[in-house]
Amino acid sequence: MTGEPQERETQSATETGATEILAGGLALRLHPLPPADLDLARTDARTLARYGLPVPRPGDGPAASAFRRAILEPPPDRPLRLVPALPRASVAPRLRAFTHAAVPVRRSANWAGGTLTAGHGRSFVGVMARWRVPAVTGGGPPARASTWIGLDGQGFYRNASLPQIGTLQTWDGQRARYETWVQWWARGEANAPLPLGLAVAPGDAVSAIVTLLDPATVRFNLKNETTGTLLQPFDVAAPGGRHVSGASAEWILERPSPPGADGWHPYPLAALAPFPFTACLAQSRAPGETALTEHDLARASLVRMIALGTRPARARTIAYPARVKGDPRALRMSVGSPF
Repeated sequence: MTGEPQERETQSATETGATEILAGGLALRLHPLPPADLDLARTDARTLARYGLPVPRPGDGPAASAFRRAILEPPPDRPLRLVPALPRASVAPRLRAFTHAAVPVRRSANWAGGTLTAGHGRSFVGVMARWRVPAVTGGGPPARASTWIGLDGQGFYRNASLPQIGTLQTWDGQRARYETWVQWWARGEANAPLPLGLAVAPGDAVSAIVTLLDPATVRFNLKNETTGTLLQPFDVAAPGGRHVSGASAEWILERPSPPGADGWHPYPLAALAPFPFTACLAQSRAPGETALTEHDLARASLVRMIALGTRPARARTIAYPARVKGDPRALRMSVGSPF
């Protein structure tokens, strides 16, 4: 891939103050937290880049620039707060919900949402969105649902992988739990989701950015807009020598799978209140280009999630997306059947 994004790290971790660690099978570079009194919304781009914070890139279009700037804006009544990327080991929740890639069809056993294919020699180098953390509305046996954005993940590729970040909504049989996580799924590797230190509650607005720094490194930015809390930025290296092809971008509601599952036997899907994905945007470039092209959901394929019944043997829809009239960057997600 040519013409890498401008904010790619070229300094060592020692020079930048970053910390390199191995967590959950992922190689992470944690950027230093900025001083508490630094006004991020009014700080110059060079300083922001030092802390791994989102800054408009020279090739950005207007929508991407606005989204990156908005992540640094504080709430109207208090300053923006930053929290460490990883929770303390003693209190870290044990996520055991594995993502599985999907074959890009309009029906899936584990995905519902929007997928966008680059095509015409282009590659995606970034994806972003905002969503409301969906409330778990039902009881019954344990069930799970995850909401996320990511790059690639098309299951038919031999070396398929999928860097992604999102929220997990869990019903454990007695109460609901809400968590944030990051994962770099890779075919043939048991890379479990890694819990993150950003707290969320049902109804909170969450903003996320996945930025390709080079073919084997991705930067993640995550913010709870409702509480005015920003997660410490971090970069992740691709596992197992893989790389991001940039063939597709995703905005997904998923029912994840237990460890060792093949993706066709996921957990039961948690009952959720309807929720929106908004400000959905992907960025692509062609070889030799410096400017990035912005893509909304106008060309996206909408995928509905199905469950395979045995009596009678038929597929039924259990979650589905719908376009929002007048807003090509939004999807309304619903759990249940539309019929």
